[in-house]
Order: sequence, then structure tokens, then C-alpha cells
Amino acid sequence: MNKNITTIVLILLTVFFCMASHSCANTTAAPSGGPKDSIPPVLLSVVPKANSVNVSPIEAKVSLTFNEYTVVKTATDITVSPPTKRRPTSKIKGKSLVISFLDTLNENTTYTIDFGNAVADNNEGNIAPKYVYTFSTGHDIDSMYLTGTVVDCEKLTPVKGVLVSLYEDLSDSACINNLPIAAAKTDDWGFFSIRNIKPRNYQIYAYTDADNDYKYLPGEDYIAFHDTLFCPTKVVNDSIYELKGFDMKDTLGCEKRVSDINLSIFKEFFSKQFIKNKGLGDTKRGFIKFGAPDVVINSFQITGVDSTHIITWFTPTRDSMDFWINNNQVLPDSVLVAIEYLKTDSLGALVMTKENLSLAMTKEVRALLNKPEAKADTILQVQIDSKNELVEQEGIKLTFPYPIAKANLDSIKFIATNPKNQNDTINFTFVQDSIDLKVYYMQASQKYEVGYKYEVKIADNAFHDIYGRKNDAKTLNIQLPNTDKTSSITLNVSGINNSRYIIELVNENKSQVFRKYIVTDNCILYFPYLNAGNYTFRVTEDRNSNGLFDTGNLFKRLQPEKVIIFKLPNGNELIELPEQTDIEQDLTL
Repeated sequence: MNKNITTIVLILLTVFFCMASHSCANTTAAPSGGPKDSIPPVLLSVVPKANSVNVSPIEAKVSLTFNEYTVVKTATDITVSPPTKRRPTSKIKGKSLVISFLDTLNENTTYTIDFGNAVADNNEGNIAPKYVYTFSTGHDIDSMYLTGTVVDCEKLTPVKGVLVSLYEDLSDSACINNLPIAAAKTDDWGFFSIRNIKPRNYQIYAYTDADNDYKYLPGEDYIAFHDTLFCPTKVVNDSIYELKGFDMKDTLGCEKRVSDINLSIFKEFFSKQFIKNKGLGDTKRGFIKFGAPDVVINSFQITGVDSTHIITWFTPTRDSMDFWINNNQVLPDSVLVAIEYLKTDSLGALVMTKENLSLAMTKEVRALLNKPEAKADTILQVQIDSKNELVEQEGIKLTFPYPIAKANLDSIKFIATNPKNQNDTINFTFVQDSIDLKVYYMQASQKYEVGYKYEVKIADNAFHDIYGRKNDAKTLNIQLPNTDKTSSITLNVSGINNSRYIIELVNENKSQVFRKYIVTDNCILYFPYLNAGNYTFRVTEDRNSNGLFDTGNLFKRLQPEKVIIFKLPNGNELIELPEQTDIEQDLTL
């Protein structure tokens, strides 16, 4: 009996301690491991020491030792100036980072290594503070520096990771064929500093360098250039504010930095002019595409077609031409064309050249034209539209798929209905767009009124295109927006001296255009029917009067068209527009 009681007690005690042990050491929850490490690596020593001179140019190495184990996150973030043909290698040895040069360095040259955001601790990935290391293979350290900013040419926003390069070679192709004499990359704010350089005249270029070869690749990279030679006059020392390391989240600190130069980066059009593609789109239309914009054509002829019956149209950038036959002729599957235009020769010069071309329909085009639905298509499709808030400024837009051969404006009725339901017929103008010959604009000859209803009625057969197609009846209803909750901005524009500007009302990040005006003289611009929000104005100097923003060209030394963003007297770009508010602003160019 006593043995049985003792056994039962021991079993109960064992079960109790097992349960207590399980509840106290629950293995389903991982240990916390303590607070997260947020301290970046600390640089303890560098060999050779910073600013060392007479460093051997053969098999040169630099060793940086930190207080903890590190990794190189992105090797291409390490920028060597001047660059070497082969990029140096980076290798971790214990708590040291060793940079080894694969090429023999230049003699009597000052080198800098900017580590950017490349080095981080091994565990948490905390980025090491910005560090720029300098040494010389000669007796002295070059001591001059320059600073600058690179921005997008259209949006004027900073561009990160752009390689800014200096060249002593003054040829136009220096940035394409040669390595720079000094270089640096832009940070998150588009800011750069090139330090420890000689006081000489330099050509300055900035490019995106997608293939990391320290050379500009036309057609792929974006490019910026300084208009004149630049000679640095500022001397490096530890107190220079712009040469210190900055937290990119420190807005005030980063914006305080002063730039010696400002560069606008752009994507240039391919500059070699030639006929890139050609063909027939259907029985009355052909096309020719060119390798570069702004093609200059001296003559254009189609065998067997009178030149007075040929309609030509160019894209706004003049890198493509469409042509139509405006008579009863039907083009065969292949036609002969003679064109005389400025073509780029083997030396890169534009020379007036005459070419005889054979234009043909592709199998795909012929197959589409032979489909029953294509043959049965006898209706001219007219697209008529207008935004209520823009009709006063832009009018009513009519878009046709092909050029119009005949327009009977008496078949169009423009009717206004007042709040008393009384109708009145409105006179209107009908004008072809200056850029696209397939687009027309109707504009009322009298002021639009709030509360009125407007109706445009286009009767059957009002328009005939060059294929003989006729339109079906169309109706468009228009009514000005309710002004109870909308706001407006009146812009007083002054300071225009024999120039032409594109003025656009845009949203906060400049991605949406609400209104667009082209101005050639001092004027007052009105921007009605705006919702509450933040707005600003983008102004473009329209040098070639095409109504578009035009990019630059490196070999022509042509900068992109100048763009500015409106600023209030306090320096703020944004206009905060409340609901039901009419405000007035001045813009002096």
C-alpha cells in the first residue's frame, strides 16, 4: 500500500514539474535578441594614410579598417577620379576593405576615391558615413574643387547617380572617346563635388553612364554640358561646407549647399540624318521615316502623280513624313519616289542628296485592305470632343482619320439654349490645326455664358475625305462648369521681349498639364474652373516656335530649350488654391 502511494505521488510530482517547465520555457517564441543595431560602421584607419604623396603607381592598394565586419553593397557606387580603364576591385579581409588598382596609375597625379553609399555593416546594413580618400603618385596633392547640380531639363527635378566628368581634351567627342581627367557622381539632390583637381580650363559633361565605362554613349545615355570652359578657383579644406558628408534626409542641410555650375540633362535625338524606313500604308497613303529630327526636304515627287495632288504632313519634330494622293488615282502595290533632302555624309556633314526610292505595301497591309470589313468601310469616322472647362480657351476639336477633301460648314449648326429654354444660332470659326492637318477647331464667335446649354449638330455628308468617304450625323453637348465651388488664377505676364513662351499650369509634381498658353507679348492669362489644390506654372522658351519642348544636341552645342518654374516671393513653387477662391499672380520673364 505504501509503495503504491509513493509511486502515485512521484508520478504526480513529475507531471507537475514537466508542465511548469514547459510553461516557463516556451520554445514557440524566438528570443528577442536585444535592441536592433542602428550604428553605422566606424572607420578606424587607412593605409596609406589620407593625403599621402609619392604613392607607387604600380599595383597600388588602399586598405580601410572598420570597427566591425562590413560588406560592399554596390561596387559601382565607388567612384575613382580620375577613372582607370579597368575598375579597381574591392575585397573584404576581416574587418578591412581593400581596394586594388588593376591598371598602373598615372604619374604625378592626385587620385580620389569616393565611397558613396557602397559600404555597410554586415549584420543590419547600416551605411557607413560618406568618405572621400585622397592620395597622390607625385610630390603634391592637387587642391582645387568645384561643385554643381544636375537637374532634369523639363521638370527641373534633381537627377541622382549622374557621372559628372571633366576633360582637358577640348574636342567635341571627348566624352565619347576618352576617359575624363576627373569625375564624381551626383547624390539624391543632384549635387556633386569634384575635388583635388588642378587649376586648369576644363570641358564639363554629365551623363548617366548606364554601362559604367566612364564614357558617354549617344542614343542610350542622357547628357548635359557646360556652355563654356570652366577653371576652378576654390581650394579644398576641412571647413568647406559643401565637401562634408550629408544625410540625404536632411532637407535644410542639403539645400543650403552652394553650386558653382548648374547642368540640365537631356536625351538627345540621334543626330545622323538618313531615311530610316519607308512604305505604303494603303492605296492613297505612303510614309517616310528619318533617322533624325528637323529634316530639310528640297523636293518630293511621285512617279505618275501630279505634284499639285500630293498632300504632305510632318510630325511636330519633323522626323517622319506622311503623304496622300488627293485625287481619284489609286496607288499600285509599289510606287517610285524621288526625294532630295539634307543627308548626313560619311564625314558627318549634312549634304543635299537626291535618292530614288521604291515604296511598297507589306503583306500585312495588303491583307488588311483585302478584308471584307475594310472594303465595306465607307463611313468617315469623325471624332468631336471638348472639355467643358477648356472650351472657352481651346474650342471644339474635330479629328479625322485622313485629310479632308471637302467641308460643307452650312451643314453644321451651333445652338445655344438659355435658362428660359430659348434657342439661338451661334456663328463660329472653323480652323485647321497648325501642326496636324487632320485636326480642326470650332470656336464660338460670342462669349460662352454660365447656365446656358450648347449643342453642336453635324449633319450627314458634311465632310468628305480624300477616299470619298462621308460622315454620319454627330452631336456634341457643352455646358460651362458650375462655378459655385471652383476657383481661378489670373496671371499677369510681363517682361516678354521679342520672345515666344509656352506657359503651362501644372500640378505639384509637374506631371499633369491643366492649361497651356503660347504667348509672344505681355498679357493677362486667365485659368478658370480649377479645383482646390496645389498648382504651379512651367514656362518654356519656345525657340523654334513649334509649340513643343525641344531637347538639346551635343555636337551642335545646342542646349535644351530653357524651362523655368514659377516661384512666389518667398521662394515656394506651389500656389495653394483654396475652394471658391480667385487669386492673382505676377510672372515677370
